[in-house]
Amino acid sequence: MTKQEIKEKILKFKTDEEIINFIKQRILELEKETKEKTIGQGYTAISNDYISSKIHYKPVASLNGKDSPNLLYDDMTPYVELIKELSNDKSYLNELYLFTPLMFEIFNYMSCKESKDNIGDTLIERSLLYFKAMSNGIENISIREFHKNKYAFCSENSGLAQNIFKILGIDSQLIIGARNDEPHAYNLIFPRGYGNLPAVLFDSSYTIDFINDESKHFSFGYFKVLNDQEYNNLMSGNVTPIDISSSAQTLLKYYPQLSGLCPMYENAKYSIGSSELTKEVQSNAKV
Repeated sequence: MTKQEIKEKILKFKTDEEIINFIKQRILELEKETKEKTIGQGYTAISNDYISSKIHYKPVASLNGKDSPNLLYDDMTPYVELIKELSNDKSYLNELYLFTPLMFEIFNYMSCKESKDNIGDTLIERSLLYFKAMSNGIENISIREFHKNKYAFCSENSGLAQNIFKILGIDSQLIIGARNDEPHAYNLIFPRGYGNLPAVLFDSSYTIDFINDESKHFSFGYFKVLNDQEYNNLMSGNVTPIDISSSAQTLLKYYPQLSGLCPMYENAKYSIGSSELTKEVQSNAKV
C-alpha cells in the first residue's frame, strides 16, 4: 500500500473499528517485510525497518556483558489515537502537519519531555527498569511499561515514531547516534522516498515552542529539512550542527496565529553512529 493510498484511506475513516482494522492490516504487511535481526545501541547506526516481532530492538547499551532486553512495540493504542486525529484533519496530506500531533502522541503516551525539571529522576527510574531486567534475565520489555510510568526517552520515542512513520507509508530511518555528543536516537524521513533528497530530521524528544509575555505557549514537533551539505555530512559520520531557525520560520508561515510570538528552540549538533559504526553509516547513504 503506497503512502498516498494510505492517506486517502485514513481521511475516509468514520469509526474506531475501521481504524483498528487498518492498523492490524498494516502491521501484518510490515511484519511480512521484516526479517529477524538485532538493532539499536551498539548494533546499528541506521535502520529502515518497522520494529516488528522479528526485530530485537536494544534501546540501551549492554551492561556488564549482559544485553539490553528487547523493547516490544506491542500496544496499538498510540497508533489508534494518532490516526483518529489524522482522519479528522485534511492538512495531514502535508507531512509538515504530521510532526506536531506525532510528537504530542508520543509525549502523551509514554515519555518525559527532555527539558522537564524532573528529568534526572525519570532517567534514574528508566535506567533501573533496564538494569533490573538485565539482572533478572528478562528478555523483553513492553512499551506498556513506559506508558504506565512515563519513563520513555529518546530510544523509546524514536522507535515509536519509526513504527508510526512505517504504518503511514512514509520512508523513514531510525538513527542511533548522538546529540551534542551525548548518545541519542532520532529519525530521518524521506518525503520523496528512500534515496531522494531532501531528508528531514525529526527528533520526537524535543519541541519548537512559541511564547509571549501573556503566557501564550504553543509547542510544535522538532524538525529540520536538511540541505545537501548537512545530509552528506551526517552520512559521512561527522558531527553536524543543525540550526532550527528555518523550521521556526516555516511554522510562522504555515500558522498565522503565531505572529508576534517568540520562537524558542535548541540548536544542536547531531551525528550518526559511533566510530565502530562509521562504515555502516556510509554504506547506508543512498544519495
